[in-house]
Order: sequence, then structure tokens, then C-alpha cells
Amino acid sequence: MPVVGDTPMNFNLVRQIVLSGDIARMYRSPDCLRKYRQFKASLKERDIDMTTNILVTQLKWMSPTVDLKTPASKLIGSIKYSDARPFANEKDMMIMPNAFPYNLEEGIVHLCVWVKFPLPPDPNSEVGDISDTNKQLIQIYIEQTFAKGLGLSKDKVIWFKNWAALQSVKSIPHIHVVIDHPDPAKIEALIGTGGVPIRYGEESQPKL
Repeated sequence: MPVVGDTPMNFNLVRQIVLSGDIARMYRSPDCLRKYRQFKASLKERDIDMTTNILVTQLKWMSPTVDLKTPASKLIGSIKYSDARPFANEKDMMIMPNAFPYNLEEGIVHLCVWVKFPLPPDPNSEVGDISDTNKQLIQIYIEQTFAKGLGLSKDKVIWFKNWAALQSVKSIPHIHVVIDHPDPAKIEALIGTGGVPIRYGEESQPKL
């Protein structure tokens, strides 16, 4: 069962939860969870595949002519990344608001970064977490795009990727980003973009 809570979480609590690794403790408000369930039920009533709906209507990675009833399993294979190196090409990422965010204090922003390239679970992880190498790449991208890009200190931005067992949309890799009171205008400018790609091989980039 999803965790629900009436009290909005402050950024320090979110940071504590993420750094502890216990991301299952993140919760939505009762109202948000109700809307989320209604949304899923509405799609089901119309035989619309939820992942296909995201691909076509939100990310626009598929043609608008694609039938939303098409199983995502028939479409995922046609999504091609421009660069096999994670976060190397801005066309392979898409920053979007979380339509059903966790219950956060006003001013805290919850975004998702959807990616075309794989971020598979680490076979050595019992919970389906990603590898340390991919975590380092994500951290570089997050710092460039959301800390430096928004003019914030690193401690004002936290990210996490749900383990396989916690994912509601499993077939499209995505990262949750929570930002502590950013400039709304700067956030608006980021929405719908791929953020700041990693420039592999450049001396200005952090070394793994």
C-alpha cells in the first residue's frame, strides 16, 4: 500500500529519508493519492495504457497519432537514444513536473527526469537499486542542471530513483528530483528540456 500522510514534508525530512535509503517512506497527501487512483481508474476504463499515455501525451516521444490503447511493450523498443553514454545528449532526457507529487511543503518542487537510455538495476542489489557508476553520473547531471543551473547550493537539491519494487512506471527510466524553494521562473524554463548534458572527456567535467 502507498504511504499516505497529512503533514507536508519539509526539505530536511526529504533529504533525511533519501540519504537513509528508506525511500519507501516518501508519501503523498490523501487528496493527491485519491486523484492518482482516479486518474489510473479513468485510463483503465478507457483501455488506455498508462505508460503509452506518458510516452505520447506527456513526453511526446511517440507520434500523437499513436493509439493510446497500444500496449507500451509494443512501443518501448522503438524509442532510440541519441547517445549510449548516459546523460550525454539532451535529446535523451526530459524534465517534467511530477503530476502526482509527494506531500511537500509549499515552495518545494518535485520534478521527474525521464530518460531514453537504460538505467538497469544492479544485479548485486537486493532491492533493485542502480549501480554506483550510474549514481555518480546522475549526481553530475543533477548538480549541473539543478544546482548550478538554478543557482542553488548542492544541499538544496536531492534526487532518488525508486527501486524496481517501488516503481509505478517501470518501463521508462526516470529520476525524482526534489528542490528546496527554487526560483519558479527558472524551474519553468527547465520544464520540457533535457537539462545540461554531461560533456564526456572535457576537463571541466568531474571525473568518475
